[in-house]
Amino acid sequence: MTQTATAADRDLLDILFGPATQVQTYLNVLYLLLAFPLGIAYFVFLITGISFAAGMLIIFIGFPILYLVLMACRALGALERGMASSMLNIRIPPPAAVPAKPGFWQGFKAIFANTLTWKSFFYLLLKFPFGIVSFVLVVTTLATSIGLILAPLTIGITTLDFGWWQVDSKDEATVWCLVGVVLLILSMHLMNGLARVWGRFAQIMLGPDDPVPAAPSR
Repeated sequence: MTQTATAADRDLLDILFGPATQVQTYLNVLYLLLAFPLGIAYFVFLITGISFAAGMLIIFIGFPILYLVLMACRALGALERGMASSMLNIRIPPPAAVPAKPGFWQGFKAIFANTLTWKSFFYLLLKFPFGIVSFVLVVTTLATSIGLILAPLTIGITTLDFGWWQVDSKDEATVWCLVGVVLLILSMHLMNGLARVWGRFAQIMLGPDDPVPAAPSR
């Protein structure tokens, strides 16, 4: 009974504090932070490229421009697939290549009609709002947690003021330090969860439409 209880306690401690000791957690945090600048870059490029191409369609110059934008979508999708696979520790099988077609129009139609082209396009667009949410979440929770954890060291330099509560003693600062530790642990769980959700979304949007099923284990 004692050994079982000890093992259960270890499992509980691993569940609670495990993310703080795992390299994957910090890779997830880095990925979430990078989503913001990348999302802005993708959004500006896609909106500018599609708008310019649409405006030029009337004189047919827009078709080569649109073709280049869609090709760039696939290339950026491949870049995102590699980042998600390596940083989020997920598997995204590479999709089948678009069959080469002779002539510009045949190649344009093949890219335009390919499902992955548009899945990559919408994935890159959605990276912008996701990047805003993830950046705000990471920066806010980490800054707040670290600020509370350092409260006993900074109490003589500055005063924590929550509006409804002003921390002006060492004892109160110690209590808020413990609150900061709890908040930091919860934040790591939350960021890992957000990274897992986005990783699953990346698998759907950047992987093949009909992935090869995994071989049954023996």
